[in-house]
Amino acid sequence: MLAMVAIFMSGTVLIAQGQPQPKHKRGDKKEVKQDEKKMITPEKRAEFMAKQLELTDAEEAKVQDLFVKQEARNKQHMEEVKKLKEEQKAKFEAEKAAREADLIKIIGNEKFQKLQSMRIAHLEKENRMFKMRMMHQAGPGKDQQHPMMMEKMKKMRMEKIKKEEEKED
Repeated sequence: MLAMVAIFMSGTVLIAQGQPQPKHKRGDKKEVKQDEKKMITPEKRAEFMAKQLELTDAEEAKVQDLFVKQEARNKQHMEEVKKLKEEQKAKFEAEKAAREADLIKIIGNEKFQKLQSMRIAHLEKENRMFKMRMMHQAGPGKDQQHPMMMEKMKKMRMEKIKKEEEKED
């Protein structure tokens, strides 16, 4: 009985080791993005469906037209969503600029610059901590940075530089 359990366990381990990891766990983000670009065309989809369902040429043509219309609607929808996101981002940026301007009026430019420096230092500290967690989780040789943190830090640095230039003028 014990021997059978040992054989079963070793067999499952060997099977599990032979399985490839899913793409999202391997970190092949570039490969996934390339696959997304190679989406199946409506013509190919209709052709595949025609073969699978033994459609007539007329049915295949109608299915292909339907798929073309669906793809056009999907593209239009994606463009609308993208436009809305851009508008929301612009609105948020304008509100943020107004809040910062109000804050500068209240506390003054020097104290605001000090606040910005403190924010940058805080973000850099959080980014270092994030990198340490990622290195610990990923193992040696995996030096990663959190993209949102890096973007915020870059933006804050650019704002700081602009404000210092404005102050000098």
